[in-house]
Amino acid sequence: MSLSTYPISAATARHVQRPIFGHVIDGEVVPSLDGQTMPVIDPATGEEVGVAALGSAFDVDRAVKSARAAFDDGRWRYLAPLEKERRLRRMSSLLQERATMFAESDTIDSGLLRWYTDAMVDFAVNSIDYFSGWPSKIEGSIPAVPSDLVAYHIREPHGVLGLIVPWNGPSAVFAFVAAAISAGNSVILKPAEQTPMTAVLMAEVAAEAGIPNGVFNVVQGRADAGAALVEHPGVDALSFTGSRGAGSAIQAAAAERVKPVSLELGGKSPFIIFPDADLDAAASAAMLGVWMASGQVCTAGTRVLIHEDIHDELTEKIIAESREIRIGSGFDPASQLGPLVSAEQLERVQHYVTVGQDEGAELALGGGRYGDVGYFHKPTVFTGVRSDMRIAREEIFGPVMSILRFDSEAEAYSIANDTEYGLAAGVWTNNLALAHRAARALRTGQVWINTYQAGYPSVAYGGVKMSGHGRMQGRPSIEELTHIKSVWMKVGDPPALNGGADAVL
Repeated sequence: MSLSTYPISAATARHVQRPIFGHVIDGEVVPSLDGQTMPVIDPATGEEVGVAALGSAFDVDRAVKSARAAFDDGRWRYLAPLEKERRLRRMSSLLQERATMFAESDTIDSGLLRWYTDAMVDFAVNSIDYFSGWPSKIEGSIPAVPSDLVAYHIREPHGVLGLIVPWNGPSAVFAFVAAAISAGNSVILKPAEQTPMTAVLMAEVAAEAGIPNGVFNVVQGRADAGAALVEHPGVDALSFTGSRGAGSAIQAAAAERVKPVSLELGGKSPFIIFPDADLDAAASAAMLGVWMASGQVCTAGTRVLIHEDIHDELTEKIIAESREIRIGSGFDPASQLGPLVSAEQLERVQHYVTVGQDEGAELALGGGRYGDVGYFHKPTVFTGVRSDMRIAREEIFGPVMSILRFDSEAEAYSIANDTEYGLAAGVWTNNLALAHRAARALRTGQVWINTYQAGYPSVAYGGVKMSGHGRMQGRPSIEELTHIKSVWMKVGDPPALNGGADAVL
């Protein structure tokens, strides 16, 4: 299926045919100052479908100056809270009106299945609706101090926020933009180089909703553009979602200027199935937890831990059902597994398959590329996996499942926690006490019990250990995006009150 045959709307077709997916600075879509560009590739075909601006430090500097001016003159942060809320709600409404265009663009850009890109747009709409209510709810407090003083706390935005995001949910990023703007910040979004298309749409929707120019800018580009954003002295705070290596480098660079950084650095999430679980539901969830988005999800449950008593039965079920998965374009309604995002990502997954075999794991299913067009990889299952193997320790970000065996509750927790990562975990059991014990024992940012990858805008999301720090969504994200200012005032000693005739009642 080629781009010309995709079942897309006329609006999406016009969007894809833009001369360039440029930067958005001060409300205008602009090319790079040096004219450099990069191709936009459809992962399902490997074909070039567009051209995007390739940003440099000079383009980043333009965006930062715009965002700094917008923050410093208060065109947004000093706007009345209820007016901010009205404009944010308008932004959500406009996104909902254009949901099809956003979802179709994401499928072309990233290769993700249409049901998944629809879900990502819904996630963004729900999140913007949630955060649109925050401007009038961000409150301070009055602490107790000596009687000759008055002090109060004000919660204020950081200022200019650099937001660097991955490719595995391009429209979902709108949720994080809305959170930062609702807290009063100016935002510079640096999309993944593989998925530049919907970032331009986001900025246009924001402008139409009444978000002032400069409050939301976009800089397209590769890693050097991201590095320039991190290092720019005009950027006050950073949020990054991506690989552990890049996150570590960003934190080190930000430390030079003591910038606050929020990091979500992926995971190697355990998916634990106990013998008393609903095994059909657990098996289906285990497969979806890895095959969804072709394994390109930070919370993918790629380590499936199965109790000894049900190991063989459940492993056979997972392999048999995964063998029947339909692989194809995100626009094919029958597709259950789409392509990886790029040739580089396909090569990375193939490398890890070789690593797994070299380490002695049994390749029980898949293991290779699917077809010779696009960047498709077969669903791959390894059995006989040990915790010391690289395929059980390193984030692959592809459709590769490692099945590990355990024979006691204590061993399950030991294996699950034997990782540098700590983003998420899944537990399948009908024993309520065991479920509570597991929730306490697992060292992760979230634990799902008898469900997997559930989310809602009011619930915090983030990791521990090498999965990063900071929280997205819910009240904790507003706290991440702001800081406390203490204000003191000397008022003098109160008048003496002795109950006499001169007492003030």
